[in-house]
Amino acid sequence: MLFKSTQLRRALDKLQKLYIEKQQADYLVIPYVLTCAAYLEAKLNDSLLEANKQYGEEFALAIMSLSLPNKLRAFVPVLTKGEYDINKEHFIFHRLNSLIRVRNSIAHAKSEMEIASASPEDLVEVPILNAGMIKVPKRFMSRLDVTLGASDAFSPLEYNEALDKLEQWFFHRYPDKLKKVAMVVRRSGRGEWKEQCKTWIKHLD
Repeated sequence: MLFKSTQLRRALDKLQKLYIEKQQADYLVIPYVLTCAAYLEAKLNDSLLEANKQYGEEFALAIMSLSLPNKLRAFVPVLTKGEYDINKEHFIFHRLNSLIRVRNSIAHAKSEMEIASASPEDLVEVPILNAGMIKVPKRFMSRLDVTLGASDAFSPLEYNEALDKLEQWFFHRYPDKLKKVAMVVRRSGRGEWKEQCKTWIKHLD
């Protein structure tokens, strides 16, 4: 079996090295952040395949069809048979949640509406899809940010660190060394998931 996360991990390591060598160049922010997000999803997908062993293929495929935010919330209880949840107060969860939001805002970009006023000398004509040449304030055209805000909340290196911690604190320690890991919390009082089976016996007189 070829795990996609392994290939993306190598690409991520190369991007990290290049980003540091280029002194955190802005033009590398988007590819770096999107690769972080791609690695996160691939890692979750690859790990959720292990649900095959406990719950069967149909359940595993159903879990893998969840949205990325829901996979992030579900993978800990799935892989620990309901014993643990991911700690939603932990900085790892906050960074990974932010990474998903940034990835969605870039990969699934939506148009934004903004009302503004400007004098005639402050207008410039630009081509707009399905509308032809439209006059817009010059200041809108000067808002060139090649990062598209991808590093506003956290830097690519901080997202990369969160992925490293996810590896070290969960995947390297699960399933039997999680008691002291702060990024997960025990599902106390809610019980663990257990396999159950019933046998029906028909008695014939």
